[in-house]
Amino acid sequence: MDHSTLLAANEALNAFIAFDQTPPAGRGPLAGLRLGVKGNIAVQGLANTAGAEARRHAIAVSDAPVVATLRVAGAKIVGTLNMHEGALGATTDNKAYGRCINPWRPNFSPGGSSGGSGAAIAAGLVDAALGSDTMGSIRLPASYCGVYGWKPSGTLVSQVGVVPLSTTLDQVGPLAKDPETLWAVAKALGAPAPLSSMQGLRLAVARDRVGAPPLVQPVFDAACQRLKDAGAEVVSVDLALGFSDIDIVLACLLVCEIEGAREWATELADPESGLTEEFRAMLLYGKNSPKARIDQAYETIALAKERLHTCFAREGLAGVISPTVSHVAFDHDVGPPIDQAYATMYANVGDLPAISAPMGLIDGLPIGFHAMTAPGREDIALGLAGFFPAMALPVWQGS
Repeated sequence: MDHSTLLAANEALNAFIAFDQTPPAGRGPLAGLRLGVKGNIAVQGLANTAGAEARRHAIAVSDAPVVATLRVAGAKIVGTLNMHEGALGATTDNKAYGRCINPWRPNFSPGGSSGGSGAAIAAGLVDAALGSDTMGSIRLPASYCGVYGWKPSGTLVSQVGVVPLSTTLDQVGPLAKDPETLWAVAKALGAPAPLSSMQGLRLAVARDRVGAPPLVQPVFDAACQRLKDAGAEVVSVDLALGFSDIDIVLACLLVCEIEGAREWATELADPESGLTEEFRAMLLYGKNSPKARIDQAYETIALAKERLHTCFAREGLAGVISPTVSHVAFDHDVGPPIDQAYATMYANVGDLPAISAPMGLIDGLPIGFHAMTAPGREDIALGLAGFFPAMALPVWQGS
């Protein structure tokens, strides 16, 4: 796709906010791969905006290490992608850079906060994209856009050069059009080879968490059967975390607001900095929260992480599986359901590898299969992606 065609294709989609016309740096294993980069990850010479008007002119002086690694491996960096302001939200309806559209349906959200990453892949503008994930921000767009998304764990992928939302919960990882592309990018980032066999793996559905709604259940049941046919054991367990989904959501959101307020302290101190009222209010809520509430949020996350790891060990689990979300993409003008992150947030809380892979369509829109895997088992997460064939993506103008 030449540059003028790319510009035309992006005009109605609004996935990209800036383009990098630097030639590929090498002829490595990713030669020919077109890569987009979320707007909070530094690309040399482009503004590292993190989706905020306040940083429209914050030009990156060098690539983030994760970008540099993929550039050296031969990837062509196409540009930086639209995202939810500050990564604190899941619609990518951005007041400064415009509303990003899901290629599957006009005026529908691609999710967020890495919405531009999912949309650009689904529209065929790139083969893969980098995103960041705090409570599901790689995996939610992957589900809504019918692509693949991997949240690594630990320190596998560097977060240097990335504007953080929460240093407690953030991870950086790729989204991709198919398993093979995901695996190639993951390998370049230092991930182990994907597990090729599901034989004997013990995968669990959490019966003490919110389950799949009636419209989603048959699609998820078919996904589970696919894994059983491949030799996996699918069981039901109680995670026994001692907290409800809403307890964890509220704790995670408060931690995001607290830690986000530190990152955006300069802009918060300036009422004319360009932060939207909504983003500013959320950060100020975190900054001004009483110590007891802050301590409780961190304690909730720490205890949930400990109990989650205990559950994996006690039950001998390779992974916990579910739909990525309980619903398909939504109209921007309607807004997101409140339970968007109920499945995905636990992998951030537990610092566990996680994957979203397309498992089917509901009302013509994609929905993802989600797995968070045992501590450090990136190979299982990546391997699970291969058991879900790539979708025929929607035809987008200019793609």
